[in-house]
Amino acid sequence: MRYKGGVELDLHRHLEGSHSPSALLAVARRFAIHDPVFYDARRGQFRTPEELIAAVTMARPSDDATTFYRCIVQARAAYVSIPAIGALARAAFREAALDTDGFEMRLSLFSMARTLMEKLGLAWREVHPVAFAEQYARPILLEVLAARDEVRAETRVPMILRLGLSRTFESEPHYRALAEMVVEHAAELVGLDVLGIVSGPDTEPLPEGLVAILERLRRHLPDLTIHAGELAGHESVDRALALEPRGIGHGVRSLESASTIERLAREGVTLEVCPTSNRLLIPSALAALERTHGMTPLRALQRAEVHCVLGSDDPTPMGTSFRAELALARSLEVDMGRLEADALRRWVEIAGREPYPA
Repeated sequence: MRYKGGVELDLHRHLEGSHSPSALLAVARRFAIHDPVFYDARRGQFRTPEELIAAVTMARPSDDATTFYRCIVQARAAYVSIPAIGALARAAFREAALDTDGFEMRLSLFSMARTLMEKLGLAWREVHPVAFAEQYARPILLEVLAARDEVRAETRVPMILRLGLSRTFESEPHYRALAEMVVEHAAELVGLDVLGIVSGPDTEPLPEGLVAILERLRRHLPDLTIHAGELAGHESVDRALALEPRGIGHGVRSLESASTIERLAREGVTLEVCPTSNRLLIPSALAALERTHGMTPLRALQRAEVHCVLGSDDPTPMGTSFRAELALARSLEVDMGRLEADALRRWVEIAGREPYPA
């Protein structure tokens, strides 16, 4: 395929949220995973995709983000081995390739390694940080990179991979060991992402220890995105901008502050807007923004001259796809030409070249 205009790029998609019910069940059967999420012991058979949807997909909007997180945890029940994770990654890359003309996938390596160890019956905090990084995180990273390369060669769809680090920041020594290991694979990644659901008064914190690790990693992976302005208000975006990211995940609540919006436009920072995700995870804040501005956040951001791209975020728990997000954007009268131009601009900024160069 060559780019001749009309390219549709998903620039905010998470691997852990991209395991479809059919892929999860195929892996469960292949690796004999009899976890109740996938297997009905009473009937002595695996569940159907339709039955699994109830466990891994949000049924309705909720301001309680733990509703979404439970869906992710259910899907993680399939992280029983490196080969199982590899099979899920291959399926996720193939499904994303069918859904887009190119995409950026985000890898939450720490949480995947931690989950694998838990499934193996190990207390991950008791494992030496270097062993955590070398024996569990590195094999997962290598398997996901191999999956990406295999599917990219098969489909010829451009796909890039970004490392996500959670602001939950469970163990600084383990994060540091993981970061040191990742440096060796920096050429295979395009940047860093700060993500994570945190309960308490500050739902989008930036722990000092995590910031120090980001500064170390940015010598090798300078392009930084930070989830902000979603579960928290515009102040979280202002705090994120102090780290000079090139992208803000979601960021729609920047619209609460004229000065925040002006700064985003002035500094050319791109917001990665995920309409279905916002509708499901922040329904009250979203409704307030729409009442204030008389339109959807994406349209209001475009009118304010802020660069915006579209993302599917976590397609499985959100019950969406990138094509569905595009259709939704069109129905909301978003400037699709501008959206495409901003996506191409951001892709070149990240990857250093167009997705389909002439």
